[in-house]
Order: sequence, then structure tokens, then C-alpha cells
Amino acid sequence: MGSLAENRRILVIDDNESIHEDFQKILQASAGDESLDQARAALFGAPPLMRALGRFELDCAEQGQSALTLVQMARAEGRPYAVAFVDMRMPPGWDGLQTIEHLWAVDPDIQTVICTAYTDHPWEEIVHRLGHDDRLLILNKPFSSVEVSQLATSLTRKWNLAQQAKARLEAAEAATLAKSQFLANMSHEIRTPMNGILGMNELLLLTPLSDKQRRYAETVQRSGAALLQIINDILDFSKIEAGKLTIERAPFDLRQVVKDSIDLFSLPMASKGVDLKCVLPDSLSACYEGDPVRVRQILVNFLGNAMKFTERGAIALHVTIVEESDGQATLGLEVKDTGIGMEPAAQARLWNAFSQADGSMTRKYGGTGLGLAIVKQLAELMGGTVGVESTLGQGSTFWCTIRLKTSVGGASDRPSLSLPT
Repeated sequence: MGSLAENRRILVIDDNESIHEDFQKILQASAGDESLDQARAALFGAPPLMRALGRFELDCAEQGQSALTLVQMARAEGRPYAVAFVDMRMPPGWDGLQTIEHLWAVDPDIQTVICTAYTDHPWEEIVHRLGHDDRLLILNKPFSSVEVSQLATSLTRKWNLAQQAKARLEAAEAATLAKSQFLANMSHEIRTPMNGILGMNELLLLTPLSDKQRRYAETVQRSGAALLQIINDILDFSKIEAGKLTIERAPFDLRQVVKDSIDLFSLPMASKGVDLKCVLPDSLSACYEGDPVRVRQILVNFLGNAMKFTERGAIALHVTIVEESDGQATLGLEVKDTGIGMEPAAQARLWNAFSQADGSMTRKYGGTGLGLAIVKQLAELMGGTVGVESTLGQGSTFWCTIRLKTSVGGASDRPSLSLPT
């Protein structure tokens, strides 16, 4: 629309020039026209045509082909038509439906009114053929000036409101993308100083310290590690939103990735009195091709989530082979806990960013609410899906599937690992 505050451009497509004149009288009334109508009414007793409340910019075409050219030119100039009134029968060229199909292919936003004196096509057939009814109306001939005026006013207003909404949505999406790209680009700048703090604090812990100093330094280490995890979650999710997170493909030992993930939680689980178990199938290959960092991230998120909400009982990690063929394997990663569980209504929200089962979870258990959202995105990037089964007060089972390429080497080549069972 360029700099126009409101688009009031209308296109009339009809092979009858008298129809063009009627639309011009209704939608483009001038002072001279009004005087002429009043004189005609005084002489012949005919009521004058009702005028539109505002003037419209009107163009006319006698055939669909010429109308298409006008629509293309209007789009190219940045001054599209808001409304098109289309006659149904326009021999020898396109009929009304053919014309609308061509117009919508060029300008899908244009509001359209079919003008017809016949019932060539039932409404259901028209909608089925054109595929939309939200920007399509039928005006029966002979029509009144009131109908034309009302349709022109309401449909141009509808077009303008739709464009305003679209512009606001595009601005919001651009702002969100800019934010995500900024955070994704800040990855190195944010992580580097935090890693430096933790690294220096680890060196400090290796020096002779008093008991009080060591407690302080250990508190700094725990708090720094927690903060780094939050930073990593936010940056990873921002990368995903910005489309900058990629899945690597390299040979790796899945059993070793599982062992490393389990080892992270062995001591914290033991201190809580929660049993940690791991079940791997004997047929699991020693080597796959994929992204071991992201597979480990999924496991750590699942296990960390289970540990957070499980005060007693057990947590079990299961890895299953769902399908294996043509050099590809679909694996299932499942973590089952005996924690607090949740109601069905809360389960659908868990995979959304910044969400937990309810607001009190954040206050009581902490967390950003990004862990499961990241798992969902990572699983989908690896050709899989996610799910949860839970019963309030009885625990939860979180699972996902991922697709990995099978590498040379099989179950017989796997290393001997000591895993909880």
C-alpha cells in the first residue's frame, strides 16, 4: 500500500458497461452527479441512487484476462486492490470462478464479491472449487445501491484491518527472531567468562583453604554451575528458535554416552536415597553415527527432570531399539520415575518453552522450564518425537525417539561398561 493510510481501491469486472456506470455512480458520486439525479427524480419520480458514505478509487474491466493484468500492475506498484466485484458470466472469456482463481493466485488477500443473476453453481461447489469462503461473498443481481455501498465499505475496512494485523504479526516475529539471533550470537561472549569463573574457582579449591573458605568456594562452584546450566538452556533454545542449531554426524559409542550421563547423577541420587537403574538391550550396537553431545543433552535433561521431582523410590533409564533397517536405527530413550507425577491437563503444556506443570513448580523446584522444550526440538531435529505418561502421585515416564545411522561394528564390539541395573 506504500504510504497510503487506508486502501479504498475497488475493481469491478463485468462485461456490461452499464454495470460499470452503476458502480461509479454509487461509489464515486460527485456534486454534478447528485444534481443530475435530483433533477431526474423531480421529473420522473424515480428515487435517486444512494451514495456511499466515502469515495472509492474505482477501476473497471470487461473480462477476467484484462482484470488480471490490472491486479498484477496494482501489486507491482504497491497499491493493491482491496475488493473485486466479479460477474459470474462474461463470455467469451473466463467466467467468474476462473477469474477469481487467477486473481487469487496473484493476490491472495483481495476480498471478492461474485455478482450473479443465476445459480450456475451452488455455494458448496464454489467453496470446494476455490478453497476459501472467508474472503468471498455473493451479491445477487439486480442489486441495490445500499448493498453495494455497504459491501464496499465493510470489505475495504476488513482488508485494511487484515493488513494491519499482518503487519503487527510480522513486526512481532521479526522482533522475536532478532532477539533469538542476538542471544544465539552471544553464546561465546556469555559462556566464556562464566567458564573462566568456574575454572578459577576449581583451581582455588585445590589450594590450602580454611573450612569456612572451602565452604564459600564450594557454594560459588555449585551456584556457578547452576547458573551456567540456565545460560546454556537459554542459549540453546535461542539457537533453535533462530534456526542456528545444527545436528552433527560423527561416529560415537552410545553406551559410553549413556554411562557418562548416568555417572552425573549417581552421587546426587544416592544422597537422596533414590535408586538409579539403567537397562540397555544386548543387541544395542557399540557405534552409531549422530550427535553424541545432543543425545547426551536429551538424557541429562530427562534424568535431571526425574531427579528434581523424585524424593524416594527409583529412576530407571531404558534404551530400546524401535526399528533398524537400511543402515538407520530408530532408538527409544525412556526415563521412568516414582516422583510426584502430574494431571493429564498439565502434560500438554510441558513441551512448551518456559512452562512447567503449574506456577508453583517454579517456586518450589526452580528451573527455567526450557529443558523439555529443548528435548522436543532436539528429538525432532533427529527425526524423532516425544511423549509423556504420568499419574498424579505415582510418577512419570518421559520418552523420545531419535534416528541414528548405524556404523560398522555391532553388539559384539561394544565395550564392557559398569552400569547400574
